[in-house]
Amino acid sequence: MLKRSRILVVAALCALAGPVLAQPKTISLWHPFTLETDMIYGGIKAFNESQSEYRIDPRIVPGPQMDSELIKAIASGSVPDLVTLDNPVVASFSAQGTLTDLTDRISKSTTIKPDVYFKGPWASGLWKQRIFAVPRDANTLALCYNADMFKAKGLDPDKPPKTWTELLDAAKALKDPAKNVYGFGFSAVQAEEGVFQFLPFLHQAGGAIDKLDAPEATEALTFWADMVKDGIASRDVINQRQYEVTNTFMAGNAAMVMCGPWELPRLQKEAKFEWRLALLPVKAGKDIAASSLGGYDWVVPKGAKNADGAFRFIEFMSDPKILNEGWKTGRLAPRTDVTVTDPLWPQAYGIYRKQLESARARGPHPQWPEISRAIQIAMQEAITGTKPANTALADAARKIKPILAKTPL
Repeated sequence: MLKRSRILVVAALCALAGPVLAQPKTISLWHPFTLETDMIYGGIKAFNESQSEYRIDPRIVPGPQMDSELIKAIASGSVPDLVTLDNPVVASFSAQGTLTDLTDRISKSTTIKPDVYFKGPWASGLWKQRIFAVPRDANTLALCYNADMFKAKGLDPDKPPKTWTELLDAAKALKDPAKNVYGFGFSAVQAEEGVFQFLPFLHQAGGAIDKLDAPEATEALTFWADMVKDGIASRDVINQRQYEVTNTFMAGNAAMVMCGPWELPRLQKEAKFEWRLALLPVKAGKDIAASSLGGYDWVVPKGAKNADGAFRFIEFMSDPKILNEGWKTGRLAPRTDVTVTDPLWPQAYGIYRKQLESARARGPHPQWPEISRAIQIAMQEAITGTKPANTALADAARKIKPILAKTPL
């Protein structure tokens, strides 16, 4: 009798307490962003507070380790629900069938519409006319120059170079060996960063990755190699990453450099001179505006336990109000309908946003790393004088040809 009474009491207490609330479903998210000012942190907090069905569980995975960690997760059959991938590697995972096809979800979305995105960022998530990724942010390259040095050498900082010829003339005038100042700086390191900085020149010359043995490609690489040979650019460009190129600029050892918007926070904080941005100079006669595209894409690995919740978060993070926050850390919104009001570094913002219109995705191609590696070697050979530019590029074209024969760009 006593036991029955206890059961009745417990039942009564449960009835008074009301129904048990369902626990939110956990969405596991991998991302590489360590700066707490990155928009992902505010986005996670706002998303978790906006609804009770899902909760984001983030894990920071360093950028260089992201691909290998995801490959391991796919092999083990235990994948995260959502990942931010560097956009040139998306095609590789898409082609292997390891990402969730988002095409149907996007067709029903009221937030994500392909026609509101810049062409380059949106192309980075496509594979065989299907959508496997949504751009999270974007970056590109522009010309960063020291306005004080321009004035000191009698150049007008309000009229930065607009063509290759003007760039070369300005770089010659700005070069000052006695003060260890080079006229122009870029990264030609044997890594993806080097290719990222070379591709604008290749495309501006009218060249293409699948035509590296054509005269246009030779002209672009020769332009770089000659600047190093003539002492206009430092021979160290073959070893300098983009971060180090910007270091030379801030130290006053380079008057002009190719620079991405991610550098703006430290330029603002550390540069001791007036710096400005300009669109990348184009080749006169061709007049092809072109730059490289960088940035991260949202992807949902195939086999994710909460693919619907992951896509809901992608939609949340694709809202213009969230994307507006990206510029605080130098990240451009990938959408054309997002215009930052009263932006930090307004002159730079206008330049980078305009440059984004002509920024091209690398590939997209599932074997982009192999294609990139062939270009990297050709760059190094031409700049060091190991081989003439045309020979180095012809060798690269031979390496790339069988890759593109199987899967064209």
